[in-house]
Amino acid sequence: MDWYYFCRQLINGLSVGSMYAMIAVGYSMVYSILYLINFAHGDLYIFGTFLALALFNFGLPLPAAMILGAILCGLIGVGIERVVYRPVRTANRIVPMVGALGAAMILRTIAQVNWGASQIVYPSLMKNRVIKLGADFQINSQNIVILAIGIGCVAGFTFLINCTKIGKATKCVMQDTHTSSLMGIPINFIIPMVYLFGGFLGTIGGVLMSSYYSVINIEMGLWGTCKAWAASQLGGVGSFYGAFLGGIILGVTESLAAAYLDSAYKDAIGYIIIVVILLVKPEGLFGKKKAVKV
Repeated sequence: MDWYYFCRQLINGLSVGSMYAMIAVGYSMVYSILYLINFAHGDLYIFGTFLALALFNFGLPLPAAMILGAILCGLIGVGIERVVYRPVRTANRIVPMVGALGAAMILRTIAQVNWGASQIVYPSLMKNRVIKLGADFQINSQNIVILAIGIGCVAGFTFLINCTKIGKATKCVMQDTHTSSLMGIPINFIIPMVYLFGGFLGTIGGVLMSSYYSVINIEMGLWGTCKAWAASQLGGVGSFYGAFLGGIILGVTESLAAAYLDSAYKDAIGYIIIVVILLVKPEGLFGKKKAVKV
């Protein structure tokens, strides 16, 4: 086996997986609180990615445009929660799902009217350079930067969840919304914050993804929703670390499948791995079985 080639593909997979992970974390948190399949998540993060592109075209450097676009996308997520989800929070599950589909279609329509349905070339976040480590091994600087941003975002989010009052309150709401409300936790503040974090991280992942592949189109929203759902299910819905690890595993699997089999098989191989793991551990790698009271 060519170990240099394997290591390069592994690094590529880790980079792509970190982007999947950032998209999946917010998706998993929303589901763990409301048990809502958030169909709008993919269209929301791709809308934020388009906003970052518009800010870049307006004259901002892409890193600054990425941060500002992520903040705007998070605020749009808060608005969607307030207008679409909160009024039907206690209704039958199908009602907020229909609302999520409606929000997704609105975002997609606005994006299509403003940026069109065809692919658009996306600028690179940085100038890609080849870093040589020895005579035969080399790494693209873009992969290192993407992986570093992903780890940094997840580390910061981990600190926020585990070491701040908002984070601890969020963990309580994720366990039981009704009991948290009775204990005085302001759930109407915490839940929008989850949508804010999800939109922010999703847009960061979307900008990195579009910059990595140098292209963007509105169909990437549905594609991102599928990837986020698969990664969160693999890691265990409701588990922050599980969603992150699920995205990493999915990215590495796809990269190795494309390298050693064929790029046409990469999506299929990734989902086959997920099905096999879920057959053995249905709650996911870090998911917990729910105790049923009788």
